[in-house]
Amino acid sequence: MKVLLFGYGLIGKERYKALIELNISSEHDIDIVDPNKGQETIATPNLKNKTVVNKELNFIDQSRIKEHYDLIIISAPHIESRDLLFKYSHLSDLILIEKPMGLNVEDAIKIDKLSKRNKNIYVGLNYRFFPPIMKLKQDLIEEKFGKILSISMTIGLGHQENAEKSWRLDPKQIPYGSLIDPGIHILDLIKYLFGDINSIKSHSSGNVWNKNFFEDIVFIAKTTSDANLMVNISNVMWRSTFKIQVIGTSGYGIIEGRGRSYGKQIYKTGLKWGWSQNTTQRESEIIVSESDCENSFTDELKDILIEGNKIAATSKDGLNAMKLLDDIDKTLKST
Repeated sequence: MKVLLFGYGLIGKERYKALIELNISSEHDIDIVDPNKGQETIATPNLKNKTVVNKELNFIDQSRIKEHYDLIIISAPHIESRDLLFKYSHLSDLILIEKPMGLNVEDAIKIDKLSKRNKNIYVGLNYRFFPPIMKLKQDLIEEKFGKILSISMTIGLGHQENAEKSWRLDPKQIPYGSLIDPGIHILDLIKYLFGDINSIKSHSSGNVWNKNFFEDIVFIAKTTSDANLMVNISNVMWRSTFKIQVIGTSGYGIIEGRGRSYGKQIYKTGLKWGWSQNTTQRESEIIVSESDCENSFTDELKDILIEGNKIAATSKDGLNAMKLLDDIDKTLKST
């Protein structure tokens, strides 16, 4: 495949590595444009050198530009990703843009409409491909826990000193604060795992960074199956945190950890009153899945390009997540 890759930061490198590992493209088939780098040669994951072409396509030697690419991957900061998609979508009928899908519902609607006009646009929501989450999804389909009574979900970033100077905490890049980043992962998983929700009540606090946006958000809601849902999304936890707990009439499941450098993600299940089997409740629990989640970016591309899209988030999924974000934001502003 001829691929155009926008962005060669942490995620861009993962996408490049995945293309090579899946034998989808050779290094000569991948053109890389990084909006934040000048022309330079940098080490790629396969330990060879790759020239990163300068700035924007307007500055690339015209001999480098393909008239049409089989795939465009956009892994730039949020504003740049949105703008690059609208500017260069004519160069391919297949596009993967990293989350979120635009900066607001209006962006998401435009992108979804673009996808419906002979484009296949996917959103990089790789948490769907974490093995423990995939196992939880299957257990929910099989109703392993009985009728779901309550769900709690937490995602939080620790950040680092001077993080407020990074694009990741720039109010222009994350206009909804933590609700859009890292929160969009949780909002997608709510839809993916549990369906729609209603009766949303929200509260926010923080302002540690003096950025005048939502930093620590708690909201509660009801799922359409009437289960209680409580979510905490934060940019001020200081320790990177991810947890999902599902409680049903006959048992429960718990996922904890974010994988990769943050430590393994572990999914374990337990029965109601498991302690009655001559053990403690904790000892009665079973570890179903344990993973460093290192392959999620590769598995996501494999799903889109090879396996026919069984799991990957489509533009419709991206729009649904942004609509949920908008609903929560409205309750935040009304309180």
